[in-house]
Amino acid sequence: MNRKLLLSFAYCIAFVVFQGCDDDDDDVTTTTTAAEWDYENADAWGTIGYTDCAGKVQSPINIDTETTIKSTLPELQTAYKSSTWGVVDNGHTIQVNLKQSNKMVLNGTTYKVMQFHFHHKSEHTINGSAYDMEMHIVHQDTVTSNLVVVGIFLKEGDTNTFLEKIWSAIPSEQNKEVVSADGIDLVNALPSDLKYYTYTGSLTTPPCTQGIDWVVLKEPMEISAGQIEKFSSIHENNARPTQPLNNRQVIEGI
Repeated sequence: MNRKLLLSFAYCIAFVVFQGCDDDDDDVTTTTTAAEWDYENADAWGTIGYTDCAGKVQSPINIDTETTIKSTLPELQTAYKSSTWGVVDNGHTIQVNLKQSNKMVLNGTTYKVMQFHFHHKSEHTINGSAYDMEMHIVHQDTVTSNLVVVGIFLKEGDTNTFLEKIWSAIPSEQNKEVVSADGIDLVNALPSDLKYYTYTGSLTTPPCTQGIDWVVLKEPMEISAGQIEKFSSIHENNARPTQPLNNRQVIEGI
């Protein structure tokens, strides 16, 4: 990916990395205070203080494989390693924070892992169909602070041993991180085939900051029906509806 868009935020780096971040892009004639938000009123996010949510470069999107541009894309090079971790229910998703540095190299640029989290059902769709869940790994450029989010589809199948360790540690109380001394290795969250779709979009929750590079892996991972049920019993619907493509191009790795 050669697109490098400088992001206008320094602290609100990801949709759930830091909570309570306000959108500073207030209208010159109207002062709007960012409000609490929920998925039931996702279409109204742009009117309650999160102006970027009404922008033209939003995520998630439907990926129409008939119209994607087929190309040989840069290899996704991960430098993930076992790390201690903490898990928190932030009220919108289950988020995992790694305590040691994990990195990814894409097109010669090094990105560090900030956090990863989950959505039910998948936020991105393929040809109009959603997967059972979607995992997002949020990465930040170590120099420019630009973001790349790697999306991994999860479909019902066998028990996912990587997720089982996380699921068993989900705290019962919101906004209270439970830290585990056991290691977790993000490599085990990835499919064997790392071919991907890529496009420029946004964070999928407020503040919906635009200019995010998305890497959506084509091959899904499996997750058991019980694991899906456990997550959905906590967050039944935390997937933003797909947003208009607005003449953006989606490139598909072949």
